[in-house]
Amino acid sequence: MFDLSNMSRAQKDQRFERLFRASIIAGGLLILAVLTLGLWVSVMSLATSEPVDVGVALATGALALFTAFLWLAATITARFARTEISTSTAVNSANLTLQLDNRFNSDRALRIRHGAVCFLAEKRGVHMGCDHDISPYRTDSHNLWYELPSDLIDLFNYFDWIGYLTDEEESNAIDREVVRQKLGPWILNYYDMCQAEIDSVQEHHPDRWVYIDSLYEDLKDRRKKWYAANNKTPPQ
Repeated sequence: MFDLSNMSRAQKDQRFERLFRASIIAGGLLILAVLTLGLWVSVMSLATSEPVDVGVALATGALALFTAFLWLAATITARFARTEISTSTAVNSANLTLQLDNRFNSDRALRIRHGAVCFLAEKRGVHMGCDHDISPYRTDSHNLWYELPSDLIDLFNYFDWIGYLTDEEESNAIDREVVRQKLGPWILNYYDMCQAEIDSVQEHHPDRWVYIDSLYEDLKDRRKKWYAANNKTPPQ
């Protein structure tokens, strides 16, 4: 059995292409072997002048050729099916990502994000220059959940849901590289600023935000690889 869990999409595509070419070659060799065997039997029967049951020979040869062509047809069908599935998956992934992006930039989400940023800025003594509280349900500073207000809790619930949708073993509904390009900086920055609070929540509630850690680590690794591949220095 092949272990595909730790392979990238490109590596999986390369392995499938190798298997596809090997199957085509195997099918071609099988047809060639059947034709060669049939020709050899015909030559030998003529050379030895021994009677040959033509019906049995033709039936056996036809069955062998049918099996070989069936092998090739199945291989080609699998190739086209995989292409269709990949295309459909890519389209669905793009559509879901656009929906996530639309929600993240909706009026309600922007108000939640404003409340989250105001809370983090106030906690760090940074003046935002905004005296308007537009969060739909901003938590009182004396009524926090593991030092997190409702705005940040809602955001981390959302990021954990994205982690589930991009997890290859659970859902794999969205390509994680697309998420990195659309929402990666937001997820990384919010996580970095609240990592201690997230750890505290997970320590007391192991069933909360179970996908957000792996999402964060993967996005951080992808960002690191992008900077390395493009000879850029990542921001500190």
